[in-house]
Amino acid sequence: MTHPSAIPSHLSPQVLEAMSRFRMDDNHGALSIAEAALVEAADKAPLMAVASLAALRLGLPQRAIPHLESLIALNPGDRASRANLANAYVQVGKHELALELVRGETAPGLARIEGFILQEANDFAGAVAAYRRAIAGDPNDLSSWNNLGNVLSASGDVDGAIEALERAISIAPGELRIYLNLAEVLKEADRPEARLRVLTDARKLAPEDQQVLVELGMTYARVDDLDSAISTMKHAINLSPGFCDAHIELGMIYENLNRVEELTELVGSVDQTKAPAEFAFLLAWQARREGRFEDAAELASRIPETVHPRRRFHLIGGIEDRRGNANEAFAAFEQMNREAIDSSPPPIGPTYREEVTSDLAKWTDEWAREWPPFEPSDQYRDPVFLVGFPRSGTTLLDTMLMGQGELSVLEERPMMARTIRQLGENEDLPSLTPERVHELREMYFTYAREFGWDGTRWLVDKHPLNMERVPTIHRLFPNARVILAERHPYDVVLSCFMANFQLNLAMRSFADLEEAARTYDAVWRAWQRGIELFPVDWRAVRYERLVADPRAELEPLVSWLGLGWNDRLLDHTTTARERGRVRTASYSQIGESLYIRATDRWKRYAEHLKPVIPILRPWAEKMDYLQER
Repeated sequence: MTHPSAIPSHLSPQVLEAMSRFRMDDNHGALSIAEAALVEAADKAPLMAVASLAALRLGLPQRAIPHLESLIALNPGDRASRANLANAYVQVGKHELALELVRGETAPGLARIEGFILQEANDFAGAVAAYRRAIAGDPNDLSSWNNLGNVLSASGDVDGAIEALERAISIAPGELRIYLNLAEVLKEADRPEARLRVLTDARKLAPEDQQVLVELGMTYARVDDLDSAISTMKHAINLSPGFCDAHIELGMIYENLNRVEELTELVGSVDQTKAPAEFAFLLAWQARREGRFEDAAELASRIPETVHPRRRFHLIGGIEDRRGNANEAFAAFEQMNREAIDSSPPPIGPTYREEVTSDLAKWTDEWAREWPPFEPSDQYRDPVFLVGFPRSGTTLLDTMLMGQGELSVLEERPMMARTIRQLGENEDLPSLTPERVHELREMYFTYAREFGWDGTRWLVDKHPLNMERVPTIHRLFPNARVILAERHPYDVVLSCFMANFQLNLAMRSFADLEEAARTYDAVWRAWQRGIELFPVDWRAVRYERLVADPRAELEPLVSWLGLGWNDRLLDHTTTARERGRVRTASYSQIGESLYIRATDRWKRYAEHLKPVIPILRPWAEKMDYLQER
C-alpha cells in the first residue's frame, strides 16, 4: 500500500482527526470519520486518500476502490493512488482494469504490479519485461528480482533465474524464502551441488525450519551423502511432535538403499492412532514391498492429495500393475507424468531426441573416413561400457557384474558427459590430435576416480544412454568393450513411461508415450549407425534370457571379457544389499530374486501401446522379438 500525494499541508479538523485515528491504527475510526465528512467537504481529496488507505488496511478493497477512482479522476498523475487502485482491483479479481492502470509504466511500483498480473496470467514474456522495467527504475527492488527469478524459471531460462535470485539474496541476505526459491530452481535444473550450498546457507538462517531440513536432506541424498541425508531427516523428525514430511523422505531413502528393516522400524515408530492421513503413503509402500498388494491398494486409496502427486500416482500405478489391473495402472502412470510435466517446464532449446537426431545427421561415411588413427599409449586400460536404453536390464546386469572381483562398476556417473563438455566449440572428433585425445582420456579417468573407481581394476562404465555416443567412445577408447543390454522394445518404452524419473533433459522424454517411442527410435538409430561406421567390439545381453537362465547368458559374456567364472555373479541379491544406493528407477527390484513377470508385460497393455507400436515394430523385428519364443 502506497501513501498518496493528495494530502495538503492545510487540513480541516475532520481530516486531521481521521489521520490521527489512522496513525493510531484505528482504521475503522479513520474510515468512518473520513467517509462521514465527505458528504459536505469542499476539498474531498484528502478525505478520500485517508478513507482509501484505512479501507485497504482493513482488507476492504471494494470499499477503497470508489475513493481511489475518484482520486485518480481528480489527479491522473497520482501514481501512488494508481498503484493502490491497481492492487485493489487485483484483490477483487478485476485484473484487466488493474492492467489498464499500469501497462507499460516505468515507475518501479507500477511496473512491478504489471509484472505480477502478467505472471499470474502465465504471460511470462510480458512479466519479464515488466519486472525488468521495475528493476531499471530501482536496482534494489527486492520483490521484482525475486519474482523475475521465479518467472524466468517457469519459462525455462534457468541461468537467468539463478542470476536474478542470487541478486535478490545479495540485496536481502536474510530472506529465507528467496533461498528456497533458488533451491527449487536448482533442483529443476538438476544442479545438486549448487543446491546443497544454497540450502546449507538457508539452514544457517533457520536451523530448525522443517522445510529447510527436509529439502537439505533430499539434496544430501541426491549427491550421495547418505549419512548426512539420514541424520538431517532424523533431526527434522525430532523437531516434529508427530508425523511430518521428513518421515516420507527418510522412508524413501531407506527404500532406495534397500534397507527394508529400517523402513519397517521407521513405520513402526509412528503412532498410527495419531498419525495424519499422509502416513498411509508409507504404510502402502511397505505393504507393496511385502507383497501385500490388496492391503497396499486399500491403504493407497487413503493417501490424501497433500502427498507429492508424482509419488502418489507412481505408487498407485505400481500397485495396480501388480494386481493385474492394466487400465487402472496405466491411468495412474498417465497422471504421474502429467504432474511431472506440469511441475517441470521444458528447458529452452531442442529436446533430447532432437539433439540425438541432429548429431546423427553429421555421421556420414565421409566424416568417419576423416578420422586419423589413434592408439592409446598411457597406462590405462580402455573401459567396458555397459549401455542400453533405460529399463532394458542394465541395473540388474551391473549388479551381477559387481560380483566379479576384477571389475570396478560405476553406475550412471557422468564421466563421458563431463569429458564431452571439455570439447571446444570448434573441436570435432576427426580433428582431435593424439595429444588432445590423451588429455581427454586423462580427464575421463580423473572423473572416474572422483566417483569411486579404485584406479586399478577394470572399469565398467554403466550409463544406458552412452549407446548414442559410440563415435566419441570409439575416438577416445578404441579398444573399449561395449556390452549392450537388449529387451523387447514394447516392454522398454512401457517401463520408461511407468518410471518416476527425475526429469532432466533426457528423462523428460519418457513422460509422454509417443515421445518415449520416438526417442527410443532415435537412440537406436544412433547406436546402429555408430557400430556401422566404427569397428566396435560389442556383445549383446538379452534381458529375457538373463532372468530365465542367468548363467547361460553370463558365461559367454565373462568369457568374451577374458575373465574366469565367479559364482558370485549369480548372487545378485547379496550384492544388491551390499552395494548401497541404487541410482536408477530399478532400486526397489534389484534386491528381489530373479523374476520373469516383467517379460512380455506389454501384452497386458497392448491397447494402450497401439499408437506407438508402428514406431517400435521395426526394432522388435530387427531383434527377432516378434518370433514366437
